[in-house]
Amino acid sequence: MEDNLNVVIVSPILYAQFPGFMPGDVLLGLKHMGFDHAIDLSYYIEMYQYAVEEFVLENRKAHRPLISPICPVVIRLIVLNYPNLINHILPLRSPAALVGDKIREKLSHEHGMAEKDIKLYHITPCHSKVVPDRSKLMDELSYVDHALGINKIFPGLLAKMEQVKKLELSLFPNEHFSFVPSSRGPLWGMSGGEIAGMRIDRVIAVSGLKETMAYLEKIEMGLFSDMEYIEFRACTEGCLGGPLTAVDRYMAKSTVQKFIKMFGIGRRLPRRKIRQLYDKGWFFSKLKPSALTGIYLSKKKSLTIKDMKKIEKLMSLIQGNDCGACGAPDCRTFVEDVVRGEADLKDCFKMR
Repeated sequence: MEDNLNVVIVSPILYAQFPGFMPGDVLLGLKHMGFDHAIDLSYYIEMYQYAVEEFVLENRKAHRPLISPICPVVIRLIVLNYPNLINHILPLRSPAALVGDKIREKLSHEHGMAEKDIKLYHITPCHSKVVPDRSKLMDELSYVDHALGINKIFPGLLAKMEQVKKLELSLFPNEHFSFVPSSRGPLWGMSGGEIAGMRIDRVIAVSGLKETMAYLEKIEMGLFSDMEYIEFRACTEGCLGGPLTAVDRYMAKSTVQKFIKMFGIGRRLPRRKIRQLYDKGWFFSKLKPSALTGIYLSKKKSLTIKDMKKIEKLMSLIQGNDCGACGAPDCRTFVEDVVRGEADLKDCFKMR
């Protein structure tokens, strides 16, 4: 790490793992772990929410309801099981992708070093964002050098934060923090956090894989066409319930609720300037939803009779409940990925 500039993009779910600590403490703890910059996503979350509002209001003829592009498990589920809904997926980039678009260029100028010497890390609660073949979805992590699960970094970070707790209050802001956290960041991790504060009337949030599948089936049947936008999360309670988190989802939810009381969810950014970026197309994904089918299906190796026997054997071994923790939309898809060599059996919690 010594010869590189090490930058960590922090999933706001990380803050909820540390009750009793402020988000700034978490960022400072990361710096004490050796990261040169710790980037909070609250700024980009607010920009993303504005872009969603603009798209919904300006594209009245687009398919309804529009579906959030944020959860990679849900997107993969739609592509494989509900292809008729692909064009419902909002063609915008996630907040993390917005950060990665320009951060290397910005830091390269600031530090006078080559972009290749700037290493980007992303701390995430989501297994799908750690598996390389799945993390490219919708430009989500195509720019990241290393994705780290929250549960992997948690013990070391907690130790550093205990040291931070003993430090005197700094009278000056830390120059290595990019943007100041607000409650929009932690709130993002809760089910309903994406749509909270959006100026769109007809929106709902659905969490949990079974609930998500039930609603997708209803949308295919023509229901909910009066809704403008639906936030889907495969994990129960949203990303706070992600498989790579370190604390109980309901404890984390309680911590988020305290942040909301402290900070509120008011807007901090000028709409006019965000609108300028929107008009330039900065928020839009280069990967159109209609291209997703080709990405997933063109790479799939055909299965032989021998492969099918392996699949049935593994299915009986796993006896899963389609929890989605592995990053696949269901157990059979996961097992097929294992047989094709695209996933590791240990990605399943039952096989560890």
